[in-house]
Amino acid sequence: MSGTHGIAIVLGTRPEVIKNWAIVEALREAQVRHCVLHTNQHADWTMHGEQFEQLGYRPDAVLDGRYSLGRAVDWVGERLRQDCFDTVLVNGDTAAALVGALAGMYSDRRIVHVEAGLRAFDPRMYEERNRIMVDAVAHLLLAYTDREADYLRGQRECRGEVRVVGNTTVDLLHRFGDRLVSPRPGPFLFATMHRKEFTDDPARMRSVFAALATIATEVPVVLPLHPRTADAMRRAGIGSGATGAVELVTPMGPFEALAHIAAAECVLTDSGCVQEEACILGTPCVTVRDNSERGITLELGANVLSGFATEAIVRHARAQRSLGRGAWRHPYGEPGVGRRIVEAMVGRP
Repeated sequence: MSGTHGIAIVLGTRPEVIKNWAIVEALREAQVRHCVLHTNQHADWTMHGEQFEQLGYRPDAVLDGRYSLGRAVDWVGERLRQDCFDTVLVNGDTAAALVGALAGMYSDRRIVHVEAGLRAFDPRMYEERNRIMVDAVAHLLLAYTDREADYLRGQRECRGEVRVVGNTTVDLLHRFGDRLVSPRPGPFLFATMHRKEFTDDPARMRSVFAALATIATEVPVVLPLHPRTADAMRRAGIGSGATGAVELVTPMGPFEALAHIAAAECVLTDSGCVQEEACILGTPCVTVRDNSERGITLELGANVLSGFATEAIVRHARAQRSLGRGAWRHPYGEPGVGRRIVEAMVGRP
């Protein structure tokens, strides 16, 4: 075990299930004692159960009952102490990442933050506050690229060791690339919209849906409807007619979603992970937000910000469609990211 009593991976959302696959695989291969603790933040089967099933791993424990951040922190802390895990690993900028970091801090455990150093420089975003706090308490900060690592080294509040390891999505695509079969004939655009700044603003929702409806008159648009978005539409009285000819589908499993991203002419999204996935797969992206923590994708031209105005979204979608696929080299490292993360935590075997 190279001097460790074990590693607890704390997660609670669909993206974390996907992001942590490579780490779990590498821990298994290295025979490092570990467990996966699920905070039950996304209790909907379509948002995490199917992902676990397709990726071949499961949580070792799930928080019972109604989710709250306070209950989750207490539960994770108790598991760390009871099961003698001396390291807690969190991934990204979710509430679960903050839960794991807080539980680790108050249990005097070593905290490892994967995806460290991303910043949108928007303090209004919950995700931004989460990643700032996690970076500040982490003992080991594992960055995607030199860009994030250099930023972290310049921040006085970040006292942990900084290393560049790459993006675990690279491992996932390397291992399962043969499962990304083109999902439909002919050109199409793929869209995902679910973030709080979108679903909490009915006017923004209508503006974005009007843009997607306009684009759908030129090329088919596929939109998996996130439960949060579907609920927000119901509460705002926005019917499916607002999306025109857009094909509304149920949430997809990881490989179905990645296959759509890989085959699409362009992706429109407010998701951070989808921006990365599109960049790695060579698919032009339009981020329907005013900012992005994936600034490196903007610098490459793989991604553009459209804001929420209908006309701007349509204009950027047309421009990105004309860009063509793979007009850049992705910056997220070579396969072996999970192994590099495990080596950073426990040393080489």
